[in-house]
Order: sequence, then C-alpha cells, then structure tokens
Amino acid sequence: MPRTLQTDQRARLLDVALRTLEASGPEALQARTLTAEIGASTQAVYTLFGGMPGLFEALAAEGFARFARHVEEIPETDDPVADFFTKGAAFCDWAFAHPQLYRLMFGLTAGARRRAGLRLTPSGRLVDFPQGQAGLDVMVSTLERVKAAGRIGPVDCVIAAGQFLSATHGYVLLEIAGMFGDDGPGPQVIAELGINVMVGLGDEREAAQRSLLVAARRRA
Repeated sequence: MPRTLQTDQRARLLDVALRTLEASGPEALQARTLTAEIGASTQAVYTLFGGMPGLFEALAAEGFARFARHVEEIPETDDPVADFFTKGAAFCDWAFAHPQLYRLMFGLTAGARRRAGLRLTPSGRLVDFPQGQAGLDVMVSTLERVKAAGRIGPVDCVIAAGQFLSATHGYVLLEIAGMFGDDGPGPQVIAELGINVMVGLGDEREAAQRSLLVAARRRA
C-alpha cells in the first residue's frame, strides 16, 4: 500500500474508532466493524496498528495530543494564577466532553493497557510519551509563571503539578461516574480544592479567590 494511502487510511480508521468509542464505549471497538466503515478489510488494523492493542494505544496517544492542544489554546494574561485555573477548567471540560477517551487514555477501560510512558520522572519527563509530555508541560510551565510572579513559594513545580493533577484527575473521574450529579456540588468542590492547593503552595487565600473569580469570568 502506498505511504500516502496508508497514512490516509490510518487517519480515517482512527477517526472512526474515536467516534465509535465515545458513542458506544470500548466494547464496540471491533476490527471488522471499524474497517467495514472505511471500506477496508480487517487486515488494515494489523497493517496500520499491529492489531487491536496497537489501535488502543494510538487512540490514547491521539487523545493526549488533542487534550494538550485544547489546553494550550488558553491565552495567557498578567494573572498567572487565573491562567492556571482557566487551564484547569479547560482540562475538566475536555475530559467531560470525551469521557470514554479520557478513561482509555489512563488505562481505565476495557482493552486499554497501562502505559509505561505515563511514568513521571523527578525531572518532569514522561518516559517515551511525547503526546502526554505536551499536556504535562503546559501545567508545569504555567506553575513556573505563578512562582516567578511571587504568588507561591520556592516549590518544585513538577511536584506541585503532580498535586494538582492528582486532585483534578480524581475529581474528573468522580464527575464522569456521576458522583456529584448534574446540579450537584462538583464545581464548588473543585474550585475550593484548587484554592486550597494554591494556598498550600504559598498563595494568599484572598488573592487565590480573586484569581479564581477572574478565571470564572473569562469562562463565562
């Protein structure tokens, strides 16, 4: 198969798989069904991805790449804490819009595997996983701006990013599971959590609250 045709077929198969995943869940990702939709034989899955496990890995990588681009699109202002909260909200919004893909990205769904590349090193690098690295770098670099502005203490921004990521990821999974309901306290929970972590890192509570309000206005 010519390389250009192979690249096109791979992109089309990924697109079909992403739409099928969100519409019907991971159980609907069957080689025969997916390839039939693009007019190919099941052999295409093995030629292009090495099999279904490879397709799941490609879906996860594509998810991380799209997530990173979504968060990176948030413009920066002269209030880095507000920027950080706004990007955190973008993180949540993207996850809520793509719940099946989000769970697959972190190996929390049928057919997905735990990715060794998600292992975070003390230097802030992910092992051989550039798509995931892009998203992490957005969080760390924004926290570096927060620190440079004197809003938090001389913290390790990789560790601080890990704290925010742990809190936000847990909240997102609870929301996806329906823990807080459609009109429940979820938004208040994550807002207060964000303020508490920022204050724990050294920010003044009143300043953090003002920045959160700025972030909320930007979203509105």
